[in-house]
Amino acid sequence: DDEMVATFNQISQRAARLEPMLEQLRPNDWIAKGAPDTYLAQWNSLLQQFRAIQSDMADLAQHPGHLPDSLKALFRVQSTHQVIDSLMGGTRKYQNPALADLIESVAAEANADVDRLEKIVLQLADEKERQFTVVDREAQRCRATLSRQPAEPARTNRKPQ
Repeated sequence: DDEMVATFNQISQRAARLEPMLEQLRPNDWIAKGAPDTYLAQWNSLLQQFRAIQSDMADLAQHPGHLPDSLKALFRVQSTHQVIDSLMGGTRKYQNPALADLIESVAAEANADVDRLEKIVLQLADEKERQFTVVDREAQRCRATLSRQPAEPARTNRKPQ
């Protein structure tokens, strides 16, 4: 759990570190230079996603074994890295290649943390599968025991006449 919490905190800190860098981007200016409108949508989405990542990681640090939240956080982190790649192409072309390089290098620092998050999610999924297998086996055993018991005689609620 301590290693999991440390990973969640590191991912959150990197997101917090990237956020002000992303705020330096000016996609409205890019559009004025002929860039597609999608850069603005990506940028807005990315800022929201980085705030959500920080919130997700804080929640996971409180409840590190919760598989659905871990999956949601992993998918969010992975999708933000894909959007960063696209947005940095626009940054290089329409704003500042050095800023794009800086953002990419800081984002790349999170790769090891993301790999650890993937491993955590896989371990959680494996553990949940093992738990399900035990519960299912026990349920099957109980069903078998119940099916071997003789049926109770039918009860009637008739009043004697």
